[in-house]
Amino acid sequence: MDVQKSLSIAPRQFPAPATVMVRPLLLKPQWMNGLSERLLVSHYENNYGGAVRRLNAIRARLAALDWARTPVFEINGLKREELIAAASVVLHEIYFESLGGHGNDPPAGLVEPPAALAEALSAISAAS
Repeated sequence: MDVQKSLSIAPRQFPAPATVMVRPLLLKPQWMNGLSERLLVSHYENNYGGAVRRLNAIRARLAALDWARTPVFEINGLKREELIAAASVVLHEIYFESLGGHGNDPPAGLVEPPAALAEALSAISAAS
């Protein structure tokens, strides 16, 4: 029995990860109270777009790796960076979705808070 043959392990093959696409900015930045259109568009293009580009670049590097010859610390570092970039993409998507939905309704001004929140705020201001 050939010991070398029985102990050899085939290199791991991984499918290439899908490319992440930037989601469209559905809200109308010019309708946001308190945040300028310039700030929102810049954050969307630079921070969110940058996170998507970074995630795609990391995934491209992972797809090109020779897994059998790459040191574990390098794979570990790339996988850690992939996780950080993926989290940044997801958090930015949640942030922009929570700012105004589809942006079809311009803000009408001040809206009264829900009763429970109004009571909590009253209790805090009465205690201080």
